[in-house]
Amino acid sequence: MSDKRLKLDMNSNNPAPAAVCRVQITLCRRRQPIEIGTQHALEQTLLALGQHVKSVQDGPIQLDPTGVVWIQSNANWFPKICRQLAACPPQMRPLVVHWFSEPLPPPRVAGLPRPRLHLKEIAKILMRDPRMTDVYSNASRLRSLASSGLLDLLVVSTPARREFLAEHGVAAHYAPLGYDRSQYGYDLGLERTRDVIFLGAMVPRRQKVLRRLERAGINIEQKGSWFDPECWGENRTRFLNQTKIFLNIARYPGELPGARLILGMANKCLVVSEPIYDPGPYVPGEHFIACSIDEMPDMVRYYLEHSQERQKIIDAGHRLVTETVTLERSVRKVLRLVDEKIRQRAQTGKPAM
Repeated sequence: MSDKRLKLDMNSNNPAPAAVCRVQITLCRRRQPIEIGTQHALEQTLLALGQHVKSVQDGPIQLDPTGVVWIQSNANWFPKICRQLAACPPQMRPLVVHWFSEPLPPPRVAGLPRPRLHLKEIAKILMRDPRMTDVYSNASRLRSLASSGLLDLLVVSTPARREFLAEHGVAAHYAPLGYDRSQYGYDLGLERTRDVIFLGAMVPRRQKVLRRLERAGINIEQKGSWFDPECWGENRTRFLNQTKIFLNIARYPGELPGARLILGMANKCLVVSEPIYDPGPYVPGEHFIACSIDEMPDMVRYYLEHSQERQKIIDAGHRLVTETVTLERSVRKVLRLVDEKIRQRAQTGKPAM
């Protein structure tokens, strides 16, 4: 392997030069139906940083001991690849990276209740459906992958997820989901004609909370479909640019859904959220509004009526995601960690790049 390090400038808001040390990455990424035939922002970013990337949805894949297998979001979605990696002798296995961004139970220190699963989640567990992404299946799979030695590098997208894993003896690094213009949208400068929007899958907890808010007099436009073109791409950017307030109601209390906060802030909506445990890098009151469900109707009405106060928080949130919490910066951090693992392999005599 070359002694050249990945040149990663993690402290600058400006793009750093492309990585010097190039690797062959097999990117395992599940595409949503509406995304078929498109190139994902993560793949675009890796290519722009000088990496060689092949995107796959599941195996079998060619296992090159000098390459990298990058599992994105949730290993549950790639059962063939996981079985193939497990069957491969360690000395012949590629370096395996998992950037995990799905829910996990909250850490004990958070003092939050154990998440309750709804019927569809339970059914997916019983059927061993590869689409399952409940907190307990996710936690079990990560602990299993870690104990088997299959993962060379585990990265999670929130501080709370790293904290939960540490409580269970699993070491993980942290890199937040980051903003990319092509994935999350941008400010179009449109007139804000829609008051309140919720965008997301209508799981039972969210349905219950949204009905409660509507009974309190908040008129909420609800959207969320894997198949509706209006919920993706430029159509989504346009209707979010017409929106004043973007609600965050999580699947489980206290969860930080990074993608939803980025969506709202990137398109210059005011994000009003239920409380989030350890919401860094987002600061309540500065980048978004955090309040209980009981307080939310009054809070929504207040910020609809006080546009200057609303705009101040919107601008701060927009600056944060577009200048600091960027996909490029997070990818650079993961690549730096990959480079460190490659050098460790070379020092221990295992296959290196």
